[in-house]
Amino acid sequence: MTSHSIRSTGLPGLRRSAGLKLILICGLVLLMAIPAMFIGAISYERSTAADEVTRQVSQRYGGRQTIIGPILSVPYETTLANGTVQTGHYILFPDSGSAEFEDVYVEAKTQSLYKVPVYSAKGELTARFNDPLNQLEKVGVTLKRTEARFLISLSDVRGLKQDIVLRGTGGKSSQFEPAAEEAQPRPGVPAVYGQNSDGIRFIAKPAIPGRAHEALPRFGQWLSVSALPFFTDTGDMSVSAELHLSGAQSLSIPPFAKSTDVSLTSNWPDPGFQGEFTPTDREISEAGFTASWSMPYLSRGIRGQGRAEDVLRGLTSNMVRVKFVSTDNPYQTVNRALKYSVLFIGLVFLSYFLFEIIVGTPVHPAQYILIGLAQAIFYLLLLAFAERIGFVPAFTIAALLTIFVTAGYAGAVFGGRAYIWKAGSVFAIVYGLLFVLMRMEDFALMVGALASFTAIAATMYLTRGVDWYGAQRPQSTL
Repeated sequence: MTSHSIRSTGLPGLRRSAGLKLILICGLVLLMAIPAMFIGAISYERSTAADEVTRQVSQRYGGRQTIIGPILSVPYETTLANGTVQTGHYILFPDSGSAEFEDVYVEAKTQSLYKVPVYSAKGELTARFNDPLNQLEKVGVTLKRTEARFLISLSDVRGLKQDIVLRGTGGKSSQFEPAAEEAQPRPGVPAVYGQNSDGIRFIAKPAIPGRAHEALPRFGQWLSVSALPFFTDTGDMSVSAELHLSGAQSLSIPPFAKSTDVSLTSNWPDPGFQGEFTPTDREISEAGFTASWSMPYLSRGIRGQGRAEDVLRGLTSNMVRVKFVSTDNPYQTVNRALKYSVLFIGLVFLSYFLFEIIVGTPVHPAQYILIGLAQAIFYLLLLAFAERIGFVPAFTIAALLTIFVTAGYAGAVFGGRAYIWKAGSVFAIVYGLLFVLMRMEDFALMVGALASFTAIAATMYLTRGVDWYGAQRPQSTL
């Protein structure tokens, strides 16, 4: 058939006007955004459930671990001009330090439909001090050196697989223990005490007005050990501690030394390098990854020593972080696909409209709605299968089912098997384009824009001889 007129659709105003039909189809495309929004809500609900499972599993294995130390902390006491006594902790960071985790084994723990990557990490922390006693000589406050302690902080000590032992030169060693409340450095306001007439000290006003209730950053659990046995006659001091701990989702290490080096080796093939410091060297393969970082003194933006409230506050603002979460997140990918739902439903509708123009067989608006609902259910199928078998096989199954239905429907509507193959080829190109957009995140906008332009240009060319007003029967130039 070569007729280009639109036959009766059951709507008198659309019997002869292809232009009105196209306007109606555009309105139906926007209407199809409603079921897409409901599917998006389902995806969000499933994603929230997955996050809750991740949180529960993470709690059992230690969660996101952030490791700080070893650093040297010395209690201090100073008398203010008004006679009140201020106490706190003076922090001395190592001159150089390293964190080497050469065995970070990651495996996915399954709970219900969800998989949560958890890891077991073995590593060593090393801190080197250049004559620390001499550095503490002129600090402007009275230090209690006999109470000096080495500190290590972990986000969740429940992830520890063995006790931590600090080792120094000459075979010296001492086991860490939970730091007492008074031995924990506070990255906020130091305590200020007054003294009444009976000689009893009491907490007075904060040393810095207006900061008494300031929210303090979380540093996890502090572990401590006395530093006195590790001081040497030569002045320089080097200590190290072996760690064996578990965690989930991520492993973070701030620059706990003036100059800090970090190296990690893991079997996880999809690492996410986050934080303010990028790896200086990295190698990623299917068998895992190896990466190293160098954080120089000036880059970390924190002085090498000072009161805890001055130097600890910004410690975790710059750090190395490796995220052990699969990049193939079905909910994230489905949500990205839903953002293009109106575009691709519109392309399918446009394809049917062009067949309608070329063949001359009218398609009722109700039939367009059925076609649009089939396209919307594609995203529901994609979400349902992606949860169980991953995005690529889920997309293949959902796309094949949808193409089979919509192409078969085209054959029934336009009256011939030839249109099944023609429509199937067009719809395969449409879903192939959608797959490309999902896999090429960086170029998705450009590819989508070019595809949209190409579709509109092709429509303009193929309908160049159509009488949009329906006043006469045009001659075909197609």
